[in-house]
Amino acid sequence: MDTKNTIVPIKSILAIIVIFLIGIGCIIIWSNMSNHRVQAGFAGYNFTKPIFGKNEFQRILVGPDATGMVWRQDVVKVSITPYTTMESFNNSSAILGKDKLPISCQASMVYRLDPTRIQSFMENYGGIAQTGGKDEDDSADEIMKYAYNNFIQQPFRTAIRTELSKYAALEASSNLQKISDDVLTQVRKRLEGTPFVVDSVAVGETTPPPAIVEAVIQKVKSSQENERKSIELEIEQKNIAIQKAKGEAQGAMKYQIALQEAQATIEKGKADAEVLKVEGDAKAQALLMSAEAEAKGIALKEKAMGNKFLQYTMYQNMLNNAKLYLPTGSGTDKQSMPFMGLFHMNESNEKLPAPAPVQGN
Repeated sequence: MDTKNTIVPIKSILAIIVIFLIGIGCIIIWSNMSNHRVQAGFAGYNFTKPIFGKNEFQRILVGPDATGMVWRQDVVKVSITPYTTMESFNNSSAILGKDKLPISCQASMVYRLDPTRIQSFMENYGGIAQTGGKDEDDSADEIMKYAYNNFIQQPFRTAIRTELSKYAALEASSNLQKISDDVLTQVRKRLEGTPFVVDSVAVGETTPPPAIVEAVIQKVKSSQENERKSIELEIEQKNIAIQKAKGEAQGAMKYQIALQEAQATIEKGKADAEVLKVEGDAKAQALLMSAEAEAKGIALKEKAMGNKFLQYTMYQNMLNNAKLYLPTGSGTDKQSMPFMGLFHMNESNEKLPAPAPVQGN
């Protein structure tokens, strides 16, 4: 048997085995090497996956970042971007206000994971348990939903109920900003020390029961109607006051005119009285002067004619309805008549007796 020919095939087989083992080793090594990338807006929980033994935490990757080529390591990604959720309080879940009336409302919250507490969330709040067997990207939203439902929702709803219960049903809507700020303060206090960060809270418009709303609407309508009537009454009163003022002004004007007219009449009357007085005094003076002149003339006649002729003339005048001349002077004292009268005679004077002859002195 040829020994030399036998050794050659053995070496070939050994070389093939070595190459095969090297190939297998390369495949095994390559299959356990990986480079995990974390996109922006995500954080990665990096841990080892040894063939034997337990997993061990390596580090937290905040995207954008990557592990590089590492041996048997894995990364679980969670979102660190803000999430918004909405809570409703309606019907049976409505909140009783301070006046024991139900208040319906909706409230929103913006929350996120604290990037510096990702390890605590994954290890102590069940984050790792929510990622098993799922794609990294698909599990991010589910992890946040799980976190909200288990650690944030109840503190949030409790804070809303606590703050709204401090207000009456009709007062809450005018204090929404303060209520939102107080709810945010309460939720942050309840979540202090956890991996969860609450950025903002907004309590939406609160709605009291429909019956209360209708009653308020009717009250507002009634108030508006009363206000309208009050304004109309005020306008009417002002119009009355204006008319009264106009009437008083016109009355005062008429009074002043009448007063001026009366004053003018009085002045005119005084002037007329003065004129009449002057005229009367002048007439009286004229009459007096005329009487005095006439008396003087008669006296002169008496003196010139004598007493007997004067007496005859007197009787003659009486018969003719003429003026009565009363004799004056010493020659007529005994013959003067004790009375004066007016005799009504006809033209013939037949019924009148002839005057008696006058005796001389």
